[in-house]
Amino acid sequence: MSISRPMNLISCLLIALLYVSMSAFAGGHEDGDKAGHASEYNGIHGSGLSDAEKIKLATAAAPANVSDDALVLDSDNSVLREGDNGWVCMVGTPPSYENPMCVDAPWRRWLDAFMGQKPYKNEPNAIGVSYMLVGDIPVDNDHPMNLDESKGTWVQEGPHLMILVPQALFGDLPRNPYEGGPYVMWEGSDFAHIMVPLEKTTPIVYE
Repeated sequence: MSISRPMNLISCLLIALLYVSMSAFAGGHEDGDKAGHASEYNGIHGSGLSDAEKIKLATAAAPANVSDDALVLDSDNSVLREGDNGWVCMVGTPPSYENPMCVDAPWRRWLDAFMGQKPYKNEPNAIGVSYMLVGDIPVDNDHPMNLDESKGTWVQEGPHLMILVPQALFGDLPRNPYEGGPYVMWEGSDFAHIMVPLEKTTPIVYE
């Protein structure tokens, strides 16, 4: 079966991002413990963080070549540190701050729409990249606004990337987060994107 040129481009992009991100993720810890990247910052999660602790947590979401010169924002969008490389790192959602991220310009526009609950206009010629190397909070993979844990397909990723591409290029990527490898989150909504786990995705068990 032949593979279309657009899907070849997406596959090459995902492979390149996985290689670079895994190299940076593993290389940042001499003991080879990949989980250390997240656990190193677990002790500073929670309310009452100093600005220095917030900056440390936010910039841990991406490799140093991205985060060292990035603009760093607090949870209220106030500036914690100026930056000049076009990337923005955010400390995460209070009070736990469990989901810091570093994003490029297309992802910043996506976040502005998502947080304002406004439609996001998919950009036909843009590819966006977001790093979440510290991990994320549980979310429903089926519906972006669902908060009812009894419905949908809930997933909590460890270190991962999120990729924005025109939705027509999603192709045959899995829609199920537990099939292994990259998958599509929130298909059918304005906010659909590709998730790229850097560790095995483990199903959530609710008691």
